[in-house]
Amino acid sequence: MGGTILLFYLGSQIVDFENNSNAFLGISARGWFMFSMTIPLLHQVYVWLCWRSELCWKTISNTIGFKGYALGFLVVGLLRFSCIGLCFADFGSLFNPGWIAWIIASIIFVPVSYAFHSVSKYFGFLRACGADHFDSSYKNMPFEKRGIFKWIPNAMCTIVMLVWLCFAIISGSKAMFIFAVYSIWLHYFATEKEDFKIIYGK
Repeated sequence: MGGTILLFYLGSQIVDFENNSNAFLGISARGWFMFSMTIPLLHQVYVWLCWRSELCWKTISNTIGFKGYALGFLVVGLLRFSCIGLCFADFGSLFNPGWIAWIIASIIFVPVSYAFHSVSKYFGFLRACGADHFDSSYKNMPFEKRGIFKWIPNAMCTIVMLVWLCFAIISGSKAMFIFAVYSIWLHYFATEKEDFKIIYGK
């Protein structure tokens, strides 16, 4: 959690909005950046509180239930795509994206799209939300080995998250690159990896 806050602070210091007067839908580039950066932080805090309280005390099961938690997870997760507004507001701040940028982003998006397909077809939305933290039967289930998971076991927190990098490349936005780095890896190392030790003993 502290790592998320630290990255949030560092990211806000790296991007210079003093000379950026661009806006999208009436919201400044700074406004889009701060909102976009806040959503992963809220998502991280929400998931961390729900997962740890459930594993330790069954708090979620005894209150809002898994469906209530999953609804909150979905809403906050979709809000991450507010970064698209940042792409428009900060467009070209790092470089002017041309056809080379689109080719690179397209190449990266191939495994990203396959990862989304694999999650949908094999992994499932409920498990992607963290159902293994609520249902003890998952402890005896093998890790998913179909689709992209055959080659990349943790594609959810690696390949799927590269979608933010694709947005950064096609927009040439320095702020979006900061957002992409900030969003991609921290959740797994700060929360999920530690919880796996409790759930699966590894």
